[in-house]
Amino acid sequence: MARFWLNSTSALAFAVLLAWPTTAPRAQAACPDILLGDSLAVGMGPYARTLGFEVIAQGGAAMPWLRAQEPRCARRLVLVFGTNDLRGMTAADAETYLVRISELMERWEAQQMIWATPGCFPQDPVLERSSVTLDRVLAQYRQRTPDQLRYLPAINSGRQARCSFPSHDGIHPTGVGYQAWWAGLAEMLGRNRVAGL
Repeated sequence: MARFWLNSTSALAFAVLLAWPTTAPRAQAACPDILLGDSLAVGMGPYARTLGFEVIAQGGAAMPWLRAQEPRCARRLVLVFGTNDLRGMTAADAETYLVRISELMERWEAQQMIWATPGCFPQDPVLERSSVTLDRVLAQYRQRTPDQLRYLPAINSGRQARCSFPSHDGIHPTGVGYQAWWAGLAEMLGRNRVAGL
């Protein structure tokens, strides 16, 4: 049997080799771009797919649905979410909601992440009041930037992005609105481009 002798230098190198992970980290380029969310994401889906995004979306999706999604690797992740959790939301509820979104998004391995918030609901006063509350609390939290919200994605305000466009039912934009909203999100992704993308 041949003997294998190690000097101190090669022994150290061998020890490092043994300690090295057996699987290399996933190449970020192999991870898909993902659009994740509720029926607003469903409506935005065709425009996202033209840019190669995988769409994981469901009408009526709320926090339990988001919590049930298996966190995945993504190059770019766009979350279009919140409408189905809004109704009756108080300022205290909104604070809790932001923490929960932050905690859930922490689990996703994404190189770039944006949350598109719900926006305006001119035909539904209850949803509109709750949406205003969420936006107000979000603005306050972003100024304070508490440590517990460090994983909150970059924000694309639905109130700024979609409220000037018509809605066919008071909740969902028309095709023109969806297309314009997605174009704004795509521009935001490009403007905040990260290394390797």
